Amino acid sequence: MEKLSGMRDIFYDTRNLSLEQKIAILKNCKEICFRWWTDKLDCSVSLARQSIDMTFDGIMEKFNNEAYFVVIDRDFYPIDKMKHFEIGFRAMSGIDYFLFLWVEDEKMPAIIEKYKLKPMTC
Repeated sequence: MEKLSGMRDIFYDTRNLSLEQKIAILKNCKEICFRWWTDKLDCSVSLARQSIDMTFDGIMEKFNNEAYFVVIDRDFYPIDKMKHFEIGFRAMSGIDYFLFLWVEDEKMPAIIEKYKLKPMTC
């Protein structure tokens, strides 16, 4: 998955995926990720996301059709980290919950092919 220098993040089109397919992608990516974490945003406490300790099963209980789901080929990443995709969601409710999964570029082609993901176009 070679990219040209100076390119921006590439968002993949997930709008036509079923909830079951999105859940499967999240579970597949959890199995191969090199890092994952959860945050919450409770605006009655803070306007910034807060890191929370939640199990994967626990955060998945927050995921539903109203959640904002993303698969992104990140162009920018921390210097000490490897080039990666970011997969995750924001479950929007009174308190918003976030799941972030970082997967090495080399491990994503199988996911992209399996779910027929295509980059979004303008």
